[in-house]
Amino acid sequence: MAKKKEFRGYVTQDLDRLVRALAAIKNGDRDWSISDVLQDALETWVNLPVNQELIKKHNLNQLD
Repeated sequence: MAKKKEFRGYVTQDLDRLVRALAAIKNGDRDWSISDVLQDALETWVNLPVNQELIKKHNLNQLD
């Protein structure tokens, strides 16, 4: 497993309530934590075509 880094951010109170409620509902299938939700959301965002173009253009896939 890759080493994990801390990532912080701020969200609106409405989004916080919704994310926490969804994570709790999804716990029937798997044990979802807020960190799991954040990881999934960021991976989805990074994989958007517009972001993939930027990654290729700036060789960001070669970052260490």
